[in-house]
Amino acid sequence: MTRSDEPDSGYERRAFGSPGAARTVIVLRAGPTATLDPDPVATAARSVQILAIGLRDADIADPAAFGGATRAESVAAALADRVRARAGDSPVGLVGVGPAGALALLFAAELGEAVDRLALIAVPVPETPLDREDAAGVAERVSAKTLIMNGQRDPDASAAAARWHHERLPGSRVEMVPAPASPDGRLALAEVWDRVLSHVAPGTKRAP
Repeated sequence: MTRSDEPDSGYERRAFGSPGAARTVIVLRAGPTATLDPDPVATAARSVQILAIGLRDADIADPAAFGGATRAESVAAALADRVRARAGDSPVGLVGVGPAGALALLFAAELGEAVDRLALIAVPVPETPLDREDAAGVAERVSAKTLIMNGQRDPDASAAAARWHHERLPGSRVEMVPAPASPDGRLALAEVWDRVLSHVAPGTKRAP
């Protein structure tokens, strides 16, 4: 396991799983547990290396920028450069969780066919009409096969949010989780990590 801080952006990254595995999955999250393994047992059952990136609120926020790229666009471009250097010609899987899902879409659009599988977990609808218009344009550029997973009782990312993204992402499918473990109905990545890995890292299950 490795850990380092990015001095130029403030985001933190940690690698875990199987070093040197052919398949790489990148996880974008915010919060104190963003770079932790969501389910070590599920991770260990697959031959896959995970790069977890912990984002700050400032990295995720995407206010309009006059005459230049927004903060989120700059972060997505910087991450894409790092992934190209790390993964070479091999396509990667990508996971965006909660508010970081909007940045995951930017990231996937920036990388193009270099991201072949995408999972969006509990990602809310963009807040404002302008944000929604911008996000819809980004989604149209995403070519990855996409899994959308939301909790049915999630106060911010329920069926309506899943439907909004599904309608704008070619090649996407929706799976709703009826009863997430959290009291407020929010879906945690740990609850669905094995299912997420089966989508973003197909064919990596180790033999029993």
